[in-house]
Amino acid sequence: MAYQETWVCIALISIFIGGVFPDGNPGIVTRINQAGLDFIQENAIERLKEDIESETIDDISGTVNAIFFDVDYLVSNIRISEFEVETSSLKLVPGVGLEFTISGGSVSLNDVNWSYDGGFFSDEGSFDTTVDGLDLDITLGISKNEDGHPVLTPEGCSGDVGSGSIDLDSDSWLSDLSGSLEEVLTDTVNDQICDIITEQISEYSDEVLSGLNLKLEVDSYTEVDYSLISNPLFEESYMETAHKGEFYPIGQSDWEVPFSVPAIDTTGGLNKMVDIWISDYVINSRYYVLQELGILTYTITEDTLPSTLPYGLDSRYLAHIIPKLRQKYDKMPLEVVVNSTSSPTLEFSEDGATITEYADLDAYVVLEDTTRDNIFTIALTGQEQASVGFSYPNITYEVTSMSIDAELKYSEIGHLNMLMLQHIVDAYIKSSVIPYLNEIGQQGFPLPHMDGITYVNPVVSLGKDYILLESDLQRDLDE
Repeated sequence: MAYQETWVCIALISIFIGGVFPDGNPGIVTRINQAGLDFIQENAIERLKEDIESETIDDISGTVNAIFFDVDYLVSNIRISEFEVETSSLKLVPGVGLEFTISGGSVSLNDVNWSYDGGFFSDEGSFDTTVDGLDLDITLGISKNEDGHPVLTPEGCSGDVGSGSIDLDSDSWLSDLSGSLEEVLTDTVNDQICDIITEQISEYSDEVLSGLNLKLEVDSYTEVDYSLISNPLFEESYMETAHKGEFYPIGQSDWEVPFSVPAIDTTGGLNKMVDIWISDYVINSRYYVLQELGILTYTITEDTLPSTLPYGLDSRYLAHIIPKLRQKYDKMPLEVVVNSTSSPTLEFSEDGATITEYADLDAYVVLEDTTRDNIFTIALTGQEQASVGFSYPNITYEVTSMSIDAELKYSEIGHLNMLMLQHIVDAYIKSSVIPYLNEIGQQGFPLPHMDGITYVNPVVSLGKDYILLESDLQRDLDE
């Protein structure tokens, strides 16, 4: 049901939205402030009004004394036809959770069936009524289970209603039963309205949240774990949750990353509805996994060279920097394999993002029988500077500069002109590597998000070891 999905929305924001973290520092920290909660409740109350109008109140039966005898009565088909709310709010309760409040509500009941039996006489009919003055307070607790999934629990509900006027559709002299039925009906609505709402919240949130996938595949090799590492914190001005934010090989959640999560400075933020801090640990754990899986390797052939380069990849073009190459391997194609020798490292700072990479460049001559001879190996140390942005729902980046230092490790063919070789490497980086990296960067890194809710007016800033995304929320009108 639509309104129930909005209660799940509350819990989902708690999943993706530091404090004390008993299980270690989080890779991702998210906060939502009161403005964000106001956005949620505005949508929640509309969905609640739509959904509760299909609910029913249990039948009411009893006996009243009418002058000299008892009359048995039954009120049935008590269906809520309209639910109106004057004011509502979703507020933080520090140390507890959230409080959802409705004030000045009314419940309209149409075509309610009534009947009575006094032994020698009976009657039946229907009536319409509106029960006014509904006030309701529901306390919502959000915690994590053993799997790191969020659990949304109504922890208390109190309600009070005013009164309703009943005009029985009957000419019977017993239409003065109206006063008794008004009192009984008001008491029944008062008793059941909390149960109706809290039962929906509990059952539907359990169904959806228990099946929520907090491990999302990002590419063909890795998945990221967004599970909670501690129960959410509820402070005066925000709700805060902490998430593991670690990459694994797909299906191998027991994988261990051999470095710790740095503490995130979360003293800023709260200028918009939602703040999300992402530690550089998150991306570094992905680099580590890709390194261990042997994915960080790249083969360069003649076909992969950009047409803008003034030279090709065979022994003729490189003879001027490798004199003995033509003597031993004249007019033979070359192949270059770049292998990462250790996991790349990413570091965020106020000045931007810096990625440091270490790799070996192995150059091969491809022989006529398709076997290869390794002719030299160069150790490469690369450093990229990048700017960071946001394109919903992804954090994106653009490489602004990249430098490579090359050092000869091994040569089968004697002296290499390293200065000329450095120029070739730099040209290839500018013409091919940086555009390729920026193409990947525009695809970005996906942030937690929910269907039907989008980030608007986002602001991205960087600090020591983290990215901070500050954003407002808006319902997607296409949903």
